[in-house]
Amino acid sequence: MTQGDSAPPIARVVASNTSTAHDHARLTRKASPASAVYQPKAVARHAQVQHHPRRHNSEPKPHRPAHPQRASHHSKRTQANQQPDPLTFMLLKHAVLDMQAADASPELLDFVNQPQNLLSTPHDTAQPLANTTRIQVFNSYASIAQALASHHIAANTKAVVYDNEVSTGTPAAERADPVRYCRMTARLLHQHGLKYIASPGFDLSGTRPADGEWFQQFAQAGLMNCGLHADYLDIQDQLRQGTPGYARDAHAATRLLRQVNPRAKLLMGLSTSPSGRLDTADQLWRGYQDTNRFVDGYWLNVPHNVSGHSRPSVAIQFLQKVVTQAH
Repeated sequence: MTQGDSAPPIARVVASNTSTAHDHARLTRKASPASAVYQPKAVARHAQVQHHPRRHNSEPKPHRPAHPQRASHHSKRTQANQQPDPLTFMLLKHAVLDMQAADASPELLDFVNQPQNLLSTPHDTAQPLANTTRIQVFNSYASIAQALASHHIAANTKAVVYDNEVSTGTPAAERADPVRYCRMTARLLHQHGLKYIASPGFDLSGTRPADGEWFQQFAQAGLMNCGLHADYLDIQDQLRQGTPGYARDAHAATRLLRQVNPRAKLLMGLSTSPSGRLDTADQLWRGYQDTNRFVDGYWLNVPHNVSGHSRPSVAIQFLQKVVTQAH
């Protein structure tokens, strides 16, 4: 699987379970890529965003090659009379099902049920919101390659998330050289006509520093380079949501991503229970308010917390604020 890649060889690629958990405590060793310089300078604001709301047959059939037409961060909102791109929300299927079970309003579900929003749905199940863009999430390059080879990527899937981190069980060989595997993942997915959503965990850079500046450590380890060939880059900074540090990190991530890949879209992590901590809708809302003018969207996660329960009511309260503001 590594043939043709110019980076030093890795001994082997280990396939792993394709299920993922986006919010867990993170413990790991140092990543190896060349570092990017972290300088939390202010980023020029975009115009205010308006908030709007592959089943394979028995014969191998590759996806059509993708020809993405993404405007750069520099140009996509430069014309005064141009309609700004709506923000993207990325969710896992269970989050939507949990919100539906918690009596989310039709108006809120209609807001989520839009093509710019990304909904992860396993290949053998139906999407709970038909108008969203179908994606699938994997925790390793090996499992993505295996899914493509065995036709376990649904026919209408448009993008794949490579959620490489210690806490999701990414194989050690991939964690040892994460930027190389991000590059290989981008190449593989683009060859199959799929967009690549990079979501490297902060734990690839080491344990959380005592000062809490995990994104700074992540950037200094060179892990922003995972966005070099990506269509989206997700920054898993949900532990700082609702704090001034979250906005500073988002500004820095925006600037660094422009340097690495100005065509990529930046998503920031938001969570109802980051690493098991029980956050409030107001904390998510503050993180959103502080960053929605210059990021492209959010991975809104509704994980099971330390007691094993999902907290869809918090996601509903947060999204209702977003819907109300949009109106």
